[in-house]
Amino acid sequence: MLPEELTWEDGTPYTIDRILNVKPSVARKAGGQGDCYTILVNGKQSHLFFERSTNLTGAYIGRWFVERKS
Repeated sequence: MLPEELTWEDGTPYTIDRILNVKPSVARKAGGQGDCYTILVNGKQSHLFFERSTNLTGAYIGRWFVERKS
């Protein structure tokens, strides 16, 4: 599963130019755990997280999120 685009909370879509790295990680600010995708969007590096659902049945497999800059 590789992300191609993300939609910001105001509805603005951003195309992911490139995925640089994927590794298991903890989202320190948001408090989730899953996979951290290091991505390029408009030439800027950012981190996109995928947190897997603990429920093994059903259609919901997890959630994507980006931590806010401090």
